[in-house]
Amino acid sequence: MIDLEQLNAHSRLFANMVFRQWPQWFQHARFDPYEDFEKEALLIEIPRPVDGSSHGLFITTSEWEISIGFGDSFHTRFGSSGDPGGGNFMEEAMDFLREFVGEKIVIATAFEDGEWLGGWKIDIRTQDLNDVEVEPDVKVKIQSWLGSLDRVMVG
Repeated sequence: MIDLEQLNAHSRLFANMVFRQWPQWFQHARFDPYEDFEKEALLIEIPRPVDGSSHGLFITTSEWEISIGFGDSFHTRFGSSGDPGGGNFMEEAMDFLREFVGEKIVIATAFEDGEWLGGWKIDIRTQDLNDVEVEPDVKVKIQSWLGSLDRVMVG
């Protein structure tokens, strides 16, 4: 089990925010073994509840950045260098997690002939999934945290 006191300061701060909201995720936390530069960074890999997929949700912290990914084809970053300042990127990352786990947003990924074209989030409070446009020969895979909104759309 990870000792949060051994994390670097920003990783520990974000870990405390996450585990206060989702204490059950603590069992999935460890030091990020893929991080060469910052060995005290955090990695949390939470299996998808609907199928226990190892390609569930992942959260990493390093270099004053938080990366959140889902599945094998989507990730987003908060606090990335070059982003305009003014917002609290940790709180923005927490908002993203709350909205995704609460199934207020879903993840869409597009493929053509098996090649990844891109990924994005869709806020289902403001956009109907039936209105997602799919170009010819493109497949869009939509996934929600609990799987209740999952679908594949083909153009």
